[in-house]
Amino acid sequence: MRIRKIRLSNLNSLRGEHAIDLMAEPFASAGLFAITGPMGAGKSTLLDAVTLALYGKAARYGNESNPEHVMSRHCGECSAEVEFQVPAGIYRAVWQSHRARKKPDGALQPPKRYIYDAAGAPLTQHLREAEVKIEELLGLNYERFLRSALLAQGEFARFLKANANERAELLESLTGTEIYSRLGGLAFAEANRREAALQAKESGLGQLALLDDAKRAELREAVAEIGQKRERLTREQAAGAEMLRKIASLEEARDRERRAVAAEERIEQERRAAATDLERLRRHRLTLPFAEDLARLNEAETALSGVAKRRATAAANHAAAATARREASAIFRAAVDAALMTERHALRLATEALEQAGKAAQETRAWLDQHAADAKLADHLPEAIVALGEWKAGRVALAQRWSEWRTAAAAILPEEAAALPVDLAGAEANICDAQLAAFVAKAEARGTTLEADRRAAERQAELRQDHFAKARLVARLEGHRHELKSGAPCPLCGALEHPFAEGSAPSPELAELEAESRRAKEAFDCAAQAARLAGEQGAVLARQRPPLLEGMQDCAERLASLQARLAPLGAAAPSSGEEGAFRQTLQARDQAWRTQQQKEREALERQAQARRAVQAATEAAEILAAKQARLEPAAEPTERRPGRKLPTVPTAEEADAAARQREQTTATQAQDRRLDEQAATAQLAARRAPLEETVAGSEFQVLSTLRAARLPAPTAQPLDEMDQRFRERTTAAAALRQQVKQDLARMLEDAVLEGEPAIAFRARHMALKAEADRLLAEQTTGKNQLETDDANRRLREERQKELEVDRANLVVWRHLRELIGSHDGSKFRRYAQTITLDLLTRHANRHLVKLSDRYRVRRDGSDALNLQIEDRHQSDARRPMASLSGGESFLVSLALALGLSDLAGRKVRIDSLFIDEGFGSLDPESLEVAIAALEALRQDHKTVGIISHVGLLMERISTQIVVERLPGGVSRLRIAP
Repeated sequence: MRIRKIRLSNLNSLRGEHAIDLMAEPFASAGLFAITGPMGAGKSTLLDAVTLALYGKAARYGNESNPEHVMSRHCGECSAEVEFQVPAGIYRAVWQSHRARKKPDGALQPPKRYIYDAAGAPLTQHLREAEVKIEELLGLNYERFLRSALLAQGEFARFLKANANERAELLESLTGTEIYSRLGGLAFAEANRREAALQAKESGLGQLALLDDAKRAELREAVAEIGQKRERLTREQAAGAEMLRKIASLEEARDRERRAVAAEERIEQERRAAATDLERLRRHRLTLPFAEDLARLNEAETALSGVAKRRATAAANHAAAATARREASAIFRAAVDAALMTERHALRLATEALEQAGKAAQETRAWLDQHAADAKLADHLPEAIVALGEWKAGRVALAQRWSEWRTAAAAILPEEAAALPVDLAGAEANICDAQLAAFVAKAEARGTTLEADRRAAERQAELRQDHFAKARLVARLEGHRHELKSGAPCPLCGALEHPFAEGSAPSPELAELEAESRRAKEAFDCAAQAARLAGEQGAVLARQRPPLLEGMQDCAERLASLQARLAPLGAAAPSSGEEGAFRQTLQARDQAWRTQQQKEREALERQAQARRAVQAATEAAEILAAKQARLEPAAEPTERRPGRKLPTVPTAEEADAAARQREQTTATQAQDRRLDEQAATAQLAARRAPLEETVAGSEFQVLSTLRAARLPAPTAQPLDEMDQRFRERTTAAAALRQQVKQDLARMLEDAVLEGEPAIAFRARHMALKAEADRLLAEQTTGKNQLETDDANRRLREERQKELEVDRANLVVWRHLRELIGSHDGSKFRRYAQTITLDLLTRHANRHLVKLSDRYRVRRDGSDALNLQIEDRHQSDARRPMASLSGGESFLVSLALALGLSDLAGRKVRIDSLFIDEGFGSLDPESLEVAIAALEALRQDHKTVGIISHVGLLMERISTQIVVERLPGGVSRLRIAP
């Protein structure tokens, strides 16, 4: 499976349309490319686009089928598309999502997925069809695709150095074999569950109670008799139900009568309380015939007031315009005078600047001619600095190795180690090799001597321990010597003579013997420790001697390369420790040359600018002088306001013309407003006189009383509504009372019970109902007992049959629990993980052969899940994974990641890989090894994409997809080179 093209739109920070063609240059011939950019810019979004298009899920959001936050902010739709190639042909997978109406604030809608063939014909129309079709084409489900094409290389770095339990958990998460844990746990739990269920069924079978035949017959007769009694009571209840209904209706009618009387009384009280407001409403209604005339009068008064205000405003505007016109004319004259002075001053400054720029250009040219040799620094300085850094790094690495070697040497032969040279950078390789070989020989001899001392100390410790043990045995027999009798045989040795029986027994000093035994043991431990240390350090010295010689040769080659780079610059290699100052000197020379070049360019540019400024100032001064000659002198001097800045001449000229036009316009407007005011005054008088005459013959008599009685609409409307409510409520209360009287008369004619007779009738009816309920409960209880007995009889027969089947099935589950079951699933999981780890190491070693011929990954025989590294350069010696360096650990973890890709893909060939982590913690040397290893994958025709923000990696891999961060949280893609 190979990824050919990736297209995406509005995903996360990558807003807009983006497309990457991995079959075109520079990707077609690169094989290895990097996806670079700052953290959070959107590098991982490319992987999200791949998994969204293929499986409808974003890699970073897990199994969420429609991730809400994958769409770019302030967007209404997004999409992802991948064109891929499999043995069956070329296909295209598309994923689309949008919000309601494709608006940014709309609700998120269900996504859509499509699969197209090479001709563009759709193969699917629905999500489920697309999911099935993509697994059929790729041969991979979503989880296997993540493990085979998107490699989490950092997980294997933890996998290498984890203990057995941690490695089991990581192996399960990496390979997706957690099903074996679940199967083992399920087998254990299912067997236990079935045992418990069988026991519960057997116990429950014995608890089923069955009735005998006599009891069942008695229950049937009792149920039939109770049914007959209930029928009689039901007929009596039906006969009295109609009278109960009439009694309830009569009581309800009495209650409605009381409520109607109370409502009429409340309405009358509220009307008396609102008498003042109702009077105001009456007087307002009398003003309604005058409403139109009052409105016309108010309109005339308002019009006159507005016209008067506009007349005053127009007069003020005219006066202000005249003042502004006079001020604008004065400013125009002052601006022309000031501008002419400015241009003449600018002409003098431009002439001086022209002279200064010419002088500066001559001085910088003289300096550049004097230092012409530094012109070569721009071309050769970067290579020289790189070579200087490599030489220094080589010497530092050699010094580190030599320091470690001397430390190991001092642990064996401190005096001889002190005589070794402190630094190997300037030493001769053949002389140094001879010295190291001689020292190693002395170290081996020292080891032999220490081994002999160890054996001697061991023998001495054994003798002292034996002496102490025998003395302690003798001391235990001291209490039995007084029982020996002369001439009688000793019960222990049979001797007839007992020389120590009468107080002359030996008295060994047990404490002294114990101390000597302990000192001998301590001496043996010291000797053994010294011999072991000498053996280990001697092996280290012998093993590290070849890398030291290789480091010396590497330093010599780097020094020759540095000298070749410095020759064109006329410089020699610096002494140790002076590299920084030497580099700064070269950089300072180069910077000085560049600075002087820039100064010359700036001086020539200033010279050209000064010439243009002289010409422009001359032309401007001539134009202003001509304009000044055409201006009329001021009638009177105009005072400038303190701190006021004069405008430009064009602006002042334009403002002067506008001020004159404004003065003429405002004069016309002021005359028009005076005429409008005279007309509005006459109209007001014509409307006031007839209205005052009409009001004099009414209840109000004068116009002011009429206006006071008239209420505004917001005040009158609530009062009018209140009056209307009073009328409606009064009518409704009277109608209700009349209806209640009619209902009561009709009920009394039907002889409906009321008072004490009604209460007694209700009590009788309740007693009948209680008796009927009691009989129903007894009848139901009897029927339930019969039904329960029938059900128990059927259930007992069914459970007997089920128990036989369950016992047969339990035999199978118990056997399965013995084979693979455990409470945590560890038994089956460990067995499956051992097989999986064998397959994983086999695939990983196949890749590791191509990445490095030195190492192989092997299983540790002492633990089924423990791994060791086999060093082919050290006679296939095996050592722990923790001993690997950073670069070595990366190679092995990368091989494991590629092995997992093969294991997850099984029979599917994966030609497009993406690695999203693992490079940030590598040093420069290890990173170089890692990149070289990844480039070697081109031999398998694989395309590898690395997502990283490591600066050195960006410099090393030329083909890049650069994610550039823009303002506003948006990014864009750029292909480099």
